[in-house]
This record gives sequence, C-alpha cells and structure tokens, in this order.
Amino acid sequence: MKMIVYLLGFGHIVLCTYLILYTRETVDWIKGIYNTYKLKYMAAIPAAYGLLFLIPASFTTHPWVFRVIALLSFCEAIVAFMNPKNFYRRCLDWYFDRASNQTQRMFGIIGIVFGTVILTWI
Repeated sequence: MKMIVYLLGFGHIVLCTYLILYTRETVDWIKGIYNTYKLKYMAAIPAAYGLLFLIPASFTTHPWVFRVIALLSFCEAIVAFMNPKNFYRRCLDWYFDRASNQTQRMFGIIGIVFGTVILTWI
C-alpha cells in the first residue's frame, strides 16, 4: 500500500514540475484531452484519484488527511458528472483560456509542495 502513496507523491512532483517547465504545452495537452472526451467520462479521473487516496489511507501517519482528500476528489467527480449550470465547464474554461501562465505555474508549485508532503507522511 505504501507503493500507492509513493506513486501519488512522485506523480504529483513529476506532473507539476512538467507544468512549471512547459506551461503552455501541458495546458494545451490537458485541454485537448478534455475537449476529446465527454465531461461525464472525464469525471472518472477524480473518482479514481479519490480511490487512490482512500485505499492506502490507513497505512500513512495522517490517515484523516488522505481521507479528506479522497472525499474532496469524490465530490469533484460528482460535480463533474452532474455539471450543474455548466459550472465545471466554466471552471475548465477559466483555467485553460483565461488563467495566466503565472497562475498555472503557481498551481504547479503548490502541486510540488503537495507531492512532497505526501511523501513525508508515509
């Protein structure tokens, strides 16, 4: 189970480092994925992410944090699946089209810190 936590931590660090170094390419790649598939299908990604946090939660030093993150991921999956008043699509449009490169890099820095924190809680 600790291997899942290592996967989550290093995965965050790698993906967010790529987001910082190649901001426009990464955002265009993610935007292409969201434009290719229906939003209802893409809602499976945060649901799977929540499962990846829920399964190894009891093997970490702070299991409640992992359970809260899993719960938030499940809530995001529900919002993405239902998409009330086109809310999720508007959030994606903001991130892909109107957020500046500095904002996207800030999310990358937060993700690197988050991945490092995940690795310290094993």
